[in-house]
Amino acid sequence: MFKKILVPIDGSDASLQALKAAARMAEKFGSEVMLFHVMQLPSPIEMFETYSGKLGEIYYQIKDRIEKYGRKVLESGLKQCEGFQVTFKEKAAWGEPASEIIQEADGGGYDLIVIGSRGRDDVEEWLLGSISQRVVRRAKCPVLVIR
Repeated sequence: MFKKILVPIDGSDASLQALKAAARMAEKFGSEVMLFHVMQLPSPIEMFETYSGKLGEIYYQIKDRIEKYGRKVLESGLKQCEGFQVTFKEKAAWGEPASEIIQEADGGGYDLIVIGSRGRDDVEEWLLGSISQRVVRRAKCPVLVIR
């Protein structure tokens, strides 16, 4: 039924619960699971990309730390799923999380998105609306939100 399942993870408990739910489903359906992490620079930092000197250096240091954190999130997600008889893949992208998740889902031929109901940044959720809510509204494939 579901051959390819996309699971956006950000290191939050909700995203890891979504991953475990997706892994259980994938075992039953013989699905492939893609762990997907979106990295995002804080808005003021983005403008430093074209700077040289100390500001440019700071930009690349911050970007490097975000990438290292992204790798840790993916590694942690894979560890959480040890023991499941499922094919897991992993991927990271830069950008706005909801948009990147939708783009990956549309372009990757996924049958299902399994996403946690709450991410790491509750303040951003309050101000901008939940990433999971935006994914539910815009995704072309079914979305399962795990609470």
